[in-house]
Amino acid sequence: MTQETSTETELRAFVKFSATVTGFSEFDLWGTGQAEAYHRTAVQRLGPEGLQAAMASDPSADPAGPADPAVKSIIKLWYVGVWYRPEQAGRLDVAAWTAPGRSGGKPAVPEGSRAEGDRSSPPFVVSPAAYTEGLLWRAIGAHPSGAKAPGYGSWATPPAFEDQEKKAP
Repeated sequence: MTQETSTETELRAFVKFSATVTGFSEFDLWGTGQAEAYHRTAVQRLGPEGLQAAMASDPSADPAGPADPAVKSIIKLWYVGVWYRPEQAGRLDVAAWTAPGRSGGKPAVPEGSRAEGDRSSPPFVVSPAAYTEGLLWRAIGAHPSGAKAPGYGSWATPPAFEDQEKKAP
């Protein structure tokens, strides 16, 4: 029998919390293969204390969604595989991203404008597999375009949604 390290314990707690806030099971989250990368990113960007504070918040307290911006960042991380710093998690200035001279894929933050070690970096994709493993695709009943093999022409028809009423016991 092996003992769990504190990092493994923290990772399990992170996945359990993430299951609560995303609406997906722990099994589904582990199945993405992104748990370690997402946990590491949250610790690096929020700090250990900030992540613990976010996980201690009650995300079910507000029917409109969690009030803590750090929790919103974690939710977006699981759904789209992109880390948005907490102050960006609730909104995205699309006009700034698509301003003349900027492509839609680049953040509207001038290069070199942030101090070294500044945790408030622009949004970034956490890992090469983050796009394809995002919960967004499961939530809408589709496959990531150009990334998984759903079959030729599968994007020609709308996604099929499961009937949630039939699943209820």
